[in-house]
Amino acid sequence: MTAKNTKREQRKIQELARYYASQGFRVSVEPRGQAVPSFLRKLDFAPDLIAESDDESNVIEVSSRDTAERLRELSKVVETIEKRRGWKFILVMTNPRTPTPSLATPGIPRLNDLQDSFERVSALAELSRESDNDFAHAVLLSAWAIVEGALRMYLYTGRTEMRARSPRSIVRDAVMFGFITPKEGHFLDSVAQLRNAVAHGAVDTKIPASTVNRLMSLCKSLVSETAPKKRDG
Repeated sequence: MTAKNTKREQRKIQELARYYASQGFRVSVEPRGQAVPSFLRKLDFAPDLIAESDDESNVIEVSSRDTAERLRELSKVVETIEKRRGWKFILVMTNPRTPTPSLATPGIPRLNDLQDSFERVSALAELSRESDNDFAHAVLLSAWAIVEGALRMYLYTGRTEMRARSPRSIVRDAVMFGFITPKEGHFLDSVAQLRNAVAHGAVDTKIPASTVNRLMSLCKSLVSETAPKKRDG
């Protein structure tokens, strides 16, 4: 944690605290003294947030600074945390959702292509609603492709070196950098499981209409002209 968090960082800390508390975690905001685990006190590190449950414990640092620089500063802390069973370090960036204004790396979709795809999927989604969700599988797979493409565009545009990233890693990165909210990331994790089941032949997988509608809504937000504006929640 920096000596004084910015207002944006403070808002993000409070947002994360509310989210983890709603998920059943025991949350400690800006813990000090004995509230900080002993292994972190030895490193003279006070995190912005600690969220603990019976299954996992997260040490969360919020920053508006360059990610690589901040991770280098915290390398010893990260190494110590990751070595402890059940503990995980999470660095959350408060950057606004704006893609780098340089040319897209080959393989990363462009916004206008994603928007065109969304229009086609929207027509299919409307047809599916009119036919008792008959085309839910097709809508889910197509909408997921748009969401993943949009997140890759926001996250990786301008990168000269790219390696394959799993959908779960892309979602995690998008939450970390503030392009989507933790709540949206949790939702996409659940959608990813449905997507994987359908894509790998589980043709009897039931897709709730509410899930399709929510995914389409997120799709629209990510590819809209106003997408770079940060959303709360």
